Amino acid sequence: MQYIPVKTRILKPPKDDLFSVLDEYLPVIKERDVVVISSKVVAIGEGRCVKESDFNKKEHIEKEAEVIIPRPYWKAPLTITNHVMVSSSGVDRSNSNGYYTLLPADPFASAEKICAYLKNRFKIRDLGIIITDSVSSPCRFGATGRAIGFWGFVPLKNHIGEKDLFGRKIKYERANLVDGIASGANVLMGEVAECTPIVIARGLDNLEFKDGNFKNILFCSFAEDTFRILYERFL
Repeated sequence: MQYIPVKTRILKPPKDDLFSVLDEYLPVIKERDVVVISSKVVAIGEGRCVKESDFNKKEHIEKEAEVIIPRPYWKAPLTITNHVMVSSSGVDRSNSNGYYTLLPADPFASAEKICAYLKNRFKIRDLGIIITDSVSSPCRFGATGRAIGFWGFVPLKNHIGEKDLFGRKIKYERANLVDGIASGANVLMGEVAECTPIVIARGLDNLEFKDGNFKNILFCSFAEDTFRILYERFL
């Protein structure tokens, strides 16, 4: 497996042309590549930026979040938005030049659109797209990458029924491939001024490429979530 970072020009809020950036900076995309793209530049490409002076952050969070978890010790609530636990529904001021940048309105629709565009441009059949955001994890300092939308491949590898090294049959385990790829790409994307919003993941032999929206394969319901005890009183 290989990660190939792609440096680009700065995409400027409140709106910029993401597809012209893809045309200018992407190297040749090959069959079975996965293109990982920062949600920040996808959102800027969609004009999902609001002037700080015009933005009511509290109202936006109440509208966007599926779950709001107050944090009296912190300035912003923890939320679950698009099945991702993230601060303030993903609203971000970094690299936004006086604006708040929101998450893409529909990250899966965004990923589908980018996937179709790049397949047509490079005349390939199998291609994956991941839109990633930086999130914090409990009991850890620092941010890692998480997929908030994807297209073109099945996100999980099911190991249920397989046997481990000692012949024990697996009952529950599934490998989360999409978030693993996103996290690895995020190491190269960086968090500040790296100007590397795109990473190509190549040589992913264990991926099943297939068109379609597979978020329901990845996203579990709150009732099925083994971590729901942490937030269920806020549902």
